Amino acid sequence: IGCGNMAKAMISAIVKSGLVESENIIASNRSIESLESIGKQYNISIAKDNIELAKKCDIIFLAVKPNLYQKVMNEIKDYVAKDKIYVSIAPGKTIDFLEDGLGKETKILRTMPNTPSMVGEGMTAICPNNNIDSEELELMKKLIGSFGIAELIEEKLFDAVVAVSGSSPAYIFMFIEAMADAGV
Repeated sequence: IGCGNMAKAMISAIVKSGLVESENIIASNRSIESLESIGKQYNISIAKDNIELAKKCDIIFLAVKPNLYQKVMNEIKDYVAKDKIYVSIAPGKTIDFLEDGLGKETKILRTMPNTPSMVGEGMTAICPNNNIDSEELELMKKLIGSFGIAELIEEKLFDAVVAVSGSSPAYIFMFIEAMADAGV
């Protein structure tokens, strides 16, 4: 759900890895034009809306901006299933927050990927809730490992991960780009 830069990076890496056939990947997005372009670019299926995606997928990546999480969870809550895995990539959205929105019995994996994921060299912190078993966690490590390294951490360390490897490097990249532009 959502097809911004990070979602595109993840889709690209997962398709390239061969772990999931491209026709088994479904994306939804607010912009139909962007969604159709992504569908063609990666040879993946597209859903007309988030509900269609929520009904069809076994693993659902919530790849929207943090301010849209509550809206998306409210939209799909009637289609949440205990046997599916829901993956958050949003900073600041705790497992408790996600369980409140999706259900206490839901399988949730909180992650924090970083921008090097866009070139397959990311470092993604991951933390499962208690409903994900060891086999499912290994599957998710492989899937997330397709765009870099997946490192299991305690949830209490997520704020530090966001500061050190998530948001701060992105600001530094913007600063360097601005300096280069000014130099030109």
